[in-house]
Amino acid sequence: MALNKIVLFYGFTPIADPNAVRLWQRALCEKLGLTGRIIISRDGINATVGGEIGAVKQYVKSTREYSGFRSIDVKWSDGGAEDFPGSA
Repeated sequence: MALNKIVLFYGFTPIADPNAVRLWQRALCEKLGLTGRIIISRDGINATVGGEIGAVKQYVKSTREYSGFRSIDVKWSDGGAEDFPGSA
């Protein structure tokens, strides 16, 4: 049985092209099999995503590669992708 986790975080940082970041985040989550909710604006990001722990760790690592998200404070919680029915 796979171990599942949820990560929650927000980061206030200027985002010049929120739509490009939204598309990147969506593609990343789809590739990793994660579900959740992510809000992106010119002022930053607010995210709650879940799935298999290895995929969630890769998501956090990849997200922190974006310069404005390097220092985000990620909170970990029990749960997984099934906690977000109908989301992508």
